[in-house]
Amino acid sequence: MIRYKIHPVDPQVRILEKAAHSLRHDNGICVYPTDTVYGMGACATNPKALDKICTIVEKDKAQLFSFICSDFSQMSRYVRIDNAHFKLLKHYLPGPYTFILPATSYVPKKVSPKRRTVGVRMPDNAVCLALVRMLGEPLANASINLESQLRGDPDRIAPAIMHEVDVMLDMGTLENPVGSTIVDLTNEEPVVVRMGKGEWRE
Repeated sequence: MIRYKIHPVDPQVRILEKAAHSLRHDNGICVYPTDTVYGMGACATNPKALDKICTIVEKDKAQLFSFICSDFSQMSRYVRIDNAHFKLLKHYLPGPYTFILPATSYVPKKVSPKRRTVGVRMPDNAVCLALVRMLGEPLANASINLESQLRGDPDRIAPAIMHEVDVMLDMGTLENPVGSTIVDLTNEEPVVVRMGKGEWRE
């Protein structure tokens, strides 16, 4: 694993380029900061890399990855967003939330085997968003197998994943490492599936 120290506000382009190259061309897996905890992901369209992640985290392939998107235009390619949902998403994103929405046909089967729904994120984190913009496609994101409070500390994460992951973008220890708030928008009214870091007011 190659570990890069990266600036939290103005991430170095040369480092992002190296991470993006690994993800695009080497079936790479990257660890990156978000506004909640450090995540682990690969290009959403790369089935070999997604299989590698499933093996690392012993992930049930029937469960969904979440998508990390850089903007609403990219997000709308992979999930169906009506006007009411768009207004709600604009209010909460970027932020520490995962929204479950109906998936479009662009969602790979590896991410959502039945292609019915997928969770989407747009973290309020400059490093993560810059990486996704450079890739030009979402990251398929999975949780690292550590307790939530440890997933904010790169020095605790690195030994646990160093032999499985290709690149780590280290922007230092994250404050208050708590998972995202998950909200299901597939019904008439939003349903909070898990209350996490993001506050929710209906």
